[in-house]
Amino acid sequence: MQREFRDRRIPIIIVVEGWNASGITKVTGELIQFLDPRGFSLYSTGSPTDEERDRPLLWRFFVRTPPKGRIAIFARSWYSRALAEKVTGIDWKKAVKRSIAGINSFERQMADDGTVILKFFLHISAEEQQRRLDERETNPLTSWMITKGDWDFHKQYENYLPLIGQFIKSTDCPYAPWTVVPATDEHYAVLKVYSTVVRALEKRLAKIKDRGDGSGDREKRQEIVLPGMVPVRRRSEGDVTYSDAEYTKLLSHYQEKVRDIQYLLYKRRIPLVIVFEGWDAAGKGGNIMRLVRLMNPRGYDVVPVGRPDQTELDHHYLWRFFLRFPRAGHVTVFDRSWYGRVLVERVEGFCPETSWKRAYREINEMEESYVESGGGLIKFWLEVDKDEQLRRFTDRQNDPLKQWKITEEDWRNREKWDLYREASDEMLARTSTPAAPWTVIESDDKHFARLKTLSTVIGYSRELFR
Repeated sequence: MQREFRDRRIPIIIVVEGWNASGITKVTGELIQFLDPRGFSLYSTGSPTDEERDRPLLWRFFVRTPPKGRIAIFARSWYSRALAEKVTGIDWKKAVKRSIAGINSFERQMADDGTVILKFFLHISAEEQQRRLDERETNPLTSWMITKGDWDFHKQYENYLPLIGQFIKSTDCPYAPWTVVPATDEHYAVLKVYSTVVRALEKRLAKIKDRGDGSGDREKRQEIVLPGMVPVRRRSEGDVTYSDAEYTKLLSHYQEKVRDIQYLLYKRRIPLVIVFEGWDAAGKGGNIMRLVRLMNPRGYDVVPVGRPDQTELDHHYLWRFFLRFPRAGHVTVFDRSWYGRVLVERVEGFCPETSWKRAYREINEMEESYVESGGGLIKFWLEVDKDEQLRRFTDRQNDPLKQWKITEEDWRNREKWDLYREASDEMLARTSTPAAPWTVIESDDKHFARLKTLSTVIGYSRELFR
């Protein structure tokens, strides 16, 4: 079945969770014995590294999701880390609810993209756990495995029991089911996990063969939920015209403020993502250049987004963007972004209608989760008039120093102006949310556009620091 899932390019995620000393290592060790090691990755999840601490909880797991045709086995996972990292502080109950919501969104998105998800929890009693901890601690060869944290967790067994039950009940979904495995008998636990995996994969293969298109029962399982639409006002002309002297003075002033904001972000360990979308020739590159002009280059990254390569195509479409999200205190600027899913991929037919329609909800969930984790997110749409775009295209075509900026693809896209207009209207309306609203930059006048971009970053950052 591993070979068949590889040939059908279907990814698999297997999660093995459980109490300390419940046999997670034993089960995962047996599970991989007859798998081709070239086709799976085993991740043993422990305390986060410094880089992982600088990211949202699910980041370290999203970037480890398997490409099409491979298997990822997590010996402990996002569930253990959510328990360890979120069950603290005054508002820990709210943090747990947010974690559960984020996990459900994450797993649903993986399943909608075709991933098979199987989850196991190895259950033992408090008495059995103590017996195993004592046994390991008294054995010189295994005593190193037992830490003070293991005993502290054991003492809180009865307190954690209902919380673990809440996690399992709230995240037991048809697309990512839990199997609770009685693990007092280690042989039984191994056989139970093995047989459940085999039956689940056989069932998926049977459904795929019945449908004949490789999609399983995804469409039947998940209805597409479209977010509501909040119309966003779009204009290409600004409210103010600046003289060259006024522009130069304000530009310098704003750039100094942005530099100071960058240092405050670093000092307060707040990551900031800035997204630039808009029409071709609307001025995204020029805006980005002025935005980062005085920033410390060690603290920001500009990511130009083009066509995905094969490795990126083999993952969920958001995967390549998660890889580039900033660490705490750093800034990442995306020159185009995940919104390509509902723009160019929609208009050009690069993905099915069901995929780009699902993307509105997925994007909103991702952005809301990122902001709730403490990150900042600013989204710019650069609006330019159709006639002004033509003037800029012609200027680029006739200027030897600017010809590299214009391609045949730009001219082809212009022919589909109305289709892109319709797609961008819906994108703005469905993804401008309280957590991550769009800011439209009127870009017929480049001076106005650049100053509004800078002033928006400054104003947003002030609110972020409150």
